[in-house]
Amino acid sequence: MADRKQAAIDNLKKIVKEELYKCIRCGECRTVCPVFKETPAERYTARGKMQIAEALAEGKLEFTDHVREALDNCLLCTGCAAQCGSSARADRVIAAARQAFAEELGLPALKKAIAFALNQSNAALGAEVRLGALFQPLLFRGVPGDSGLYRRFALPSVDEKQYVPKIAAQPFRSRVSFAGRKEWPTVTFFTGCMTNYAMTEIGDSLVKVLNALEVAVRVPGEQGCCGMPMLISGDRDAVRKAAERNVRALTAGEPDEPIVVVCASGGHMLRHGYKELFEGDPELGPLTEQIAARTMDVTEYLVNRVGMEKIVALVGEGPALAVTYHDPCHLRKAQKVTKEPRAVLTEAVRAPIREMAHPEACCGLGGTYCLTHMDLSKKIQSRKIENIVASGADCVATACPGCIMQLRDGIRRGERPDIEVKHVIQVLAESF
Repeated sequence: MADRKQAAIDNLKKIVKEELYKCIRCGECRTVCPVFKETPAERYTARGKMQIAEALAEGKLEFTDHVREALDNCLLCTGCAAQCGSSARADRVIAAARQAFAEELGLPALKKAIAFALNQSNAALGAEVRLGALFQPLLFRGVPGDSGLYRRFALPSVDEKQYVPKIAAQPFRSRVSFAGRKEWPTVTFFTGCMTNYAMTEIGDSLVKVLNALEVAVRVPGEQGCCGMPMLISGDRDAVRKAAERNVRALTAGEPDEPIVVVCASGGHMLRHGYKELFEGDPELGPLTEQIAARTMDVTEYLVNRVGMEKIVALVGEGPALAVTYHDPCHLRKAQKVTKEPRAVLTEAVRAPIREMAHPEACCGLGGTYCLTHMDLSKKIQSRKIENIVASGADCVATACPGCIMQLRDGIRRGERPDIEVKHVIQVLAESF
């Protein structure tokens, strides 16, 4: 145990040394931080958190719940890193500090339970999900004209208007392993958790679109959670376990086969997170480099590999749809992908996108942040919903299932509960 704690401190010292010297204390990070907008205190800024992390690494601050609260009050949206002119990665520092706290004080019960559940074998987790789908109607009731649920009784971390996605009766990966013709070019589909266990219609839409474009879809059954929820919590061992499983699953097939994702956080982990985890590892390091080079958002694949001409040829005729677009943080800020989703969406709805004010602003989900900091999460969410409503759109599209869940929850609470929330690939599939 002492060795693990010291290893976490040594890692924190290393990352603080690599990142803190870049920070020139300009305060530019404050202009984009969704938490700082709601709680304007220096300890909640990126530069403030890095100073706290440095003091922890040097032994000038003790590992207490009060100090932990400042570091936990962050969505890890990477907005500060994207904004920083000096390229300081506060997100790396915060993640390392959370890991050190996990070793010193342990993980909170909720985060420990989530990490345990997501790191089970696919067979065990699949059985539990099917059981959950069976009993979900006992705790939640359906909402007419809506894809989600409301609680029936008082439940912890679930208020009376909380959007709860329906658990799929059958996980996506258990019913789709390969779709298309073997002679077609093939992509590997990394599903992520939400698409596999709840929003399976996103996976179905991807298959429909790619098969219509004569692209086959391979779905490795051994893949699992990307590890982002565990990274956010500071459970480094659980992240590595999840990452290693996915590295093995995604490199078992053709080495040059593109890996397409429909989840911004999953794409971020495959492109960046795994490389940082296994840096220097002689076996897994090169494999993570290969995965990073192969990974792309599905809209990137459609625009840059398939070509818009083929997509336009399949879009049917019909009235233009009033759609706005929300940029997922881990797609826009971490992966720098902004044009491709908009290009696909514009053709799918047969009209220009009704851009909302601040499409880049975080929706407030932040993995488990929406559970551990519900009030702040809802305040951040409400700003986003106001901008969606002001756009005059009848539908908001995005490229991340987590954002869909958060936006649907906020739309229900707003003045336009009729606004639909869909993944870009769903909108395109419906247009064919």
